[in-house]
Formats: sequence, structure tokens, C-alpha cells
Amino acid sequence: MKQIKMILSILSLSLVCNSLNAQMKNAPASIAAAMIVKVIQFEKQIANGEDISVYVLDAPEVAGELEKAIGVSVGASTLKTVVSGKAIPTEKPSLIYCDADARLTEVLDYSRENKILSVTGHPKLVEQGISLGFGIGDDNKPKIILNMNASLEEGLDWKPAILKIVKIIKE
Repeated sequence: MKQIKMILSILSLSLVCNSLNAQMKNAPASIAAAMIVKVIQFEKQIANGEDISVYVLDAPEVAGELEKAIGVSVGASTLKTVVSGKAIPTEKPSLIYCDADARLTEVLDYSRENKILSVTGHPKLVEQGISLGFGIGDDNKPKIILNMNASLEEGLDWKPAILKIVKIIKE
């Protein structure tokens, strides 16, 4: 009986967590770009002192906002380039930003094969396999979502401090 109650409690908690993500709104381009610059410092390989390049797929508004941050320090690194396009990149960036369901499989295959961070401003895409996402909660504040399984598949190495500021999901 005790085990049944525990299982029901876990299922209820799971449903609450899933509904929290469903209530989260997509992050506007300006917020997504600002959050990317702040949060990627927690990924050890990105913030290790090398130049950072970002590839933005099918989201010119996000690319425009990120371009404003070129030259900004991110840990020991510096954001050097932002490239926007409508196809998977030919040169390996430090991270790839995806805004579209239609391109999700391509992005996930690319990020895992090249061991780079996948990012989005659409919370539902994090549940579908993107590693890092941003959304706006019911309180109108930005939220950070981290998919741990996707991060492992991409070979990411997060600093433990990130665990204090993200909502973790495991797909």
C-alpha cells in the first residue's frame, strides 16, 4: 500500500512538472539572446578561453539580438561570431540555436555528431531533445530549462552551479 501511494505521488509530481512546461511561453528573441550569453558560461568547454561562434537556424531575430553581444566575455571566452542561416552549418560552431520543430531532427543529429550545445527559446523543444532552453513563466520572468540526457549526448560538461538556476528535465 505504501508503495502504491509513493508511485501515485511520483506520477502526480511528474504531471505537475509537465504542466509547468506546457504553461511556459516561448522566450522573445531579446530574452533568448541575453540568456544564452549569460548561461553558456556554465558550460566548461564553451567558456574555456576559445572564441565562441553561434549558428542561428531560421531565427533572424535571435541572430540580430546575439550580434549585439559580439565582443562580450563569456567566462574566459569571447563571443566572436554569430551566423544566421536556413540550412545546417557547414563549419562547426560552438553552439546551434533552433527555433523550429521542422528542423529539430536535423539539429539534434548535428549537435550530437559534432558534440556542440543545442539551444532554443521554445521550452517544448527542450522536452523533445534540445539541451538548453529558455521560456517565460507565468510570473513573466525568464526561466532556464536543461535537458540532462540531451546534454550527455552532446558531450557537454556543465559547472555544478548551473543546477541552482535551471529546471532540469530528463527525457
